[in-house]
Amino acid sequence: MSNTKPTNRSAIGMAILIFGLTAYAFAAAAIGELFGESGLTIQTLYYSFAGIIWIFPVKKLLVWIEEGHKKRDE
Repeated sequence: MSNTKPTNRSAIGMAILIFGLTAYAFAAAAIGELFGESGLTIQTLYYSFAGIIWIFPVKKLLVWIEEGHKKRDE
């Protein structure tokens, strides 16, 4: 049976994830305000881009967190 005790990486990673995504959401909304007078197409393109682009840094963060579990299990 594997050890499921969380690592320090898990705690640090989750804190970064929570605070980072919160900051990103506020920043994306603030930048989105600049497009308030733009057309619907521009707003749709911006929010589609902003809604997808966050996935890439989060993926790297989750891989980093998981590496901590692999190193501990070895």
